[in-house]
Amino acid sequence: MTGKVKNQLNELGKIVNQVSNLINNGKPFGNTERQTLFLAYFDIDVEHVQSLHLLISNDNIGSASALVRTFYETFFRALWVNAFATTEQLEEIRNNKFEFKNMGSKILQLDSHYTGTEFFKNLKNRVWGTMSDYTHSGSYQLSRRWTDGKLVPNYKENEILEIIIEVTKAYLLFANMLFQIHGYDKEKDTILDILIKYKKEIEPILNTIYPSA
Repeated sequence: MTGKVKNQLNELGKIVNQVSNLINNGKPFGNTERQTLFLAYFDIDVEHVQSLHLLISNDNIGSASALVRTFYETFFRALWVNAFATTEQLEEIRNNKFEFKNMGSKILQLDSHYTGTEFFKNLKNRVWGTMSDYTHSGSYQLSRRWTDGKLVPNYKENEILEIIIEVTKAYLLFANMLFQIHGYDKEKDTILDILIKYKKEIEPILNTIYPSA
């Protein structure tokens, strides 16, 4: 593990603890069915983030990269449920009778409610195919199992940093939204401050990962 990767893992661990402390401050969560489902999705992704941290710490990058799409899809489902699910659909989701068909089109719906831009559309177009490839053991995933003709993984430092950084940012956005839908503005603003600080700190790293950005 390189120094940069270790530093970003440490930062992710600190951020998870900060968010956890804000959640466990005695305020109630899940006051409505919609909020309860959103909280459950968030809790699932907390486990995904903790698993990503553990997997990367143990140099299991293939499994970590396969988990990234699952993390994002949970996030996207929560956002869609919060914005668009009807009362009947909430009940169906609760009772495992709702199918999230055409998830790609649902992701595109998110911009109309949350951003007023093409943020989610651009995110989907940029990374969805790659994330799916790693999840389903496609050519990207397979090609990184070899080094000089030997069955030795060859995941590059920037690829690992990208996983950690992008998941950390999305996790903070998810936490920010969790507090927002519960009307906890102080905690929401605290998360936003953490995100702004984090984005500023990682800017030099992002310039190496996305040199043309």
